[in-house]
Amino acid sequence: MDRHEQLMRTTTTTALLEGLYDVEDGVVWQVFDDRYRPIIVGVCRRLGLSDSEADDTAQETLIQFLRDYREGRYSRDRGRLRSWIVGIARHRVIDYQRARGRRKEKLGHSSAMEVPDETAVEQLWDQEFERSILRQSVEELRRSTRTSEKSIRAFEMLIFDRMAPERVAEDLDMKPHDVYVAKSRVTTKLREIVERLKNLYEVDS
Repeated sequence: MDRHEQLMRTTTTTALLEGLYDVEDGVVWQVFDDRYRPIIVGVCRRLGLSDSEADDTAQETLIQFLRDYREGRYSRDRGRLRSWIVGIARHRVIDYQRARGRRKEKLGHSSAMEVPDETAVEQLWDQEFERSILRQSVEELRRSTRTSEKSIRAFEMLIFDRMAPERVAEDLDMKPHDVYVAKSRVTTKLREIVERLKNLYEVDS
């Protein structure tokens, strides 16, 4: 296991924040980025940004957070880390929406836009957080256990792709009953991993 994987699996966000002060430690920054980028991207997509816009917004959000953090603008006394990052991301999304509005005006279309409410964005964050944790947990299960790949794929297709059990069974050459059994077994194995990974984000709780 390399250092990046070890930090992803065992290091709390509090410890990562301490490590971010070391400008020479690119691994800590990469782990922090890997931990939060998928959540930000997911939130931005659900707020109507395209895939490329969501990726750009996540990049801009994380870079601004790192700059603010190293300049001492963030501390736990000012609120949760999640709220700080959500605030940055929300303003970036508004910037994209305004740019879209200006382009629409030039084309003679209505430029009305709905500014995302901060509370609503935090609710989206919570949902994307759960989704990100589950995806991380599935990948860890795949790497570190002998769970069959077919069982894991059945779980992913049911949960992430929202495919019907009958379709999953057909695609994976399984019986429908075996698809349900695979989902149940994978779910049981994931519980401990999910709980451990959630605890790594303790600074957000």
